[in-house]
Amino acid sequence: MDTKLALRAYRLMMTAKAMAETYEENRPICKYVHSTSRGHEAIQLALGFQLKPVDWVSPYYRDESLMLGMGWRPYEMMLQLLAKADDPFTGGREYYNHPNSRRENYPKIIHQSSATGMQAVPTTGIAQGIQYIEKVNLLQEGRSDVKPVTVCCFGDGSVTEGEVSEAFQFAALKQLPIIYLVEDNDWGISVSSDEARTMNAYEFIQGFKGIERLQVDGSDFEKSYEIMENAIHYVRENRKPILVHAKVPLLGHHTSGVRKE
Repeated sequence: MDTKLALRAYRLMMTAKAMAETYEENRPICKYVHSTSRGHEAIQLALGFQLKPVDWVSPYYRDESLMLGMGWRPYEMMLQLLAKADDPFTGGREYYNHPNSRRENYPKIIHQSSATGMQAVPTTGIAQGIQYIEKVNLLQEGRSDVKPVTVCCFGDGSVTEGEVSEAFQFAALKQLPIIYLVEDNDWGISVSSDEARTMNAYEFIQGFKGIERLQVDGSDFEKSYEIMENAIHYVRENRKPILVHAKVPLLGHHTSGVRKE
């Protein structure tokens, strides 16, 4: 692996760690709802580094390392954490890491919901819109020849939700250019995997004919980068859906709360 890339990943992993520690040390101040990407950093950075401005992505609330990998600064993210008016996503009107953005030269992000798995249907709709634009040849003159991909990120608990199955079914039926990234840490906020499901996402997606699947150790940056590179290339070239199941640890987890991933 390129040394500069590895060092960049290491630096941002340490940045994410420092952010999480800062939040914990200042919990009386940072008591606004937040979860961190501790344990998920490698797979998130592997994805964030490879997305392009033509792409669309829906992070989920643990994806702060993905945001760092796409170029967002800790200061900008902390503005949302503390509900400040200068928050670049929603002007302080949303929970931490609930971004939306059309910032130039960054991947585009639609508004993110807090409800479990609710990003699946609208993000799959983005992929359908891209497919429609390509079919009717409405791409603007002079636009990049790189074909956009859509990425939808989940925690593993989301795969038990009906909306997610609807999205999978539609993506398989219409053969949409979308990557579903499932970050499986064996926990929702208030429930363990064995209490919530009988199979993981890699096994579950077999029931949706026409969606390819990949699996990776999401704590290994080099392997994660290669898998995400393969997934992105597959969708850019073939314009078909794929699911990546990334097994990750969850560090610094608190079981209090009622919402699952």
